Amino acid sequence: MGALAFAPDGSRLAAGDDTGRVTLWDATVRHRAGVLRNVFPAPLGNYPEAVSALALSPDGRTLAVGGDADTLQLWDTATRQPLGGPLTTPGGSIDSLAFSTDNATLYAAGVQAPIQSYTVDPTRAVTRICARTGGADLTRAQWHTYVPDASYRRVCGS
Repeated sequence: MGALAFAPDGSRLAAGDDTGRVTLWDATVRHRAGVLRNVFPAPLGNYPEAVSALALSPDGRTLAVGGDADTLQLWDTATRQPLGGPLTTPGGSIDSLAFSTDNATLYAAGVQAPIQSYTVDPTRAVTRICARTGGADLTRAQWHTYVPDASYRRVCGS
């Protein structure tokens, strides 16, 4: 297994392997730009989750990494750090990933899962959350459940 993805501008290549490691390369694949280790938060028993799909955002700043056991994680390519926790998936291997041209949406699909869309632009995510709550802010408990990696704040304005 494993996966490859070029940045849309051709400046970078990401290569994932069966050990759950992703290596970032320059476009010539002669100079390693960095390694993302422990891409997925928990191993599957004695074995790490294998990288099954990769996608670099149009601006090249975000790397989406899909695993063969349904994990989907976003990474900052400059800092080589995860962007929040894993995204919720319907289950099964993530076999295909693609970003929208405006960097705002990530699409994921697998053999056992229909195409899923994820709003990855923070401004659009806040707009969608506020629309769903009728303009009311999330409670602290709701915030902790849905946005556990960020400190609580009011975002809907009411």
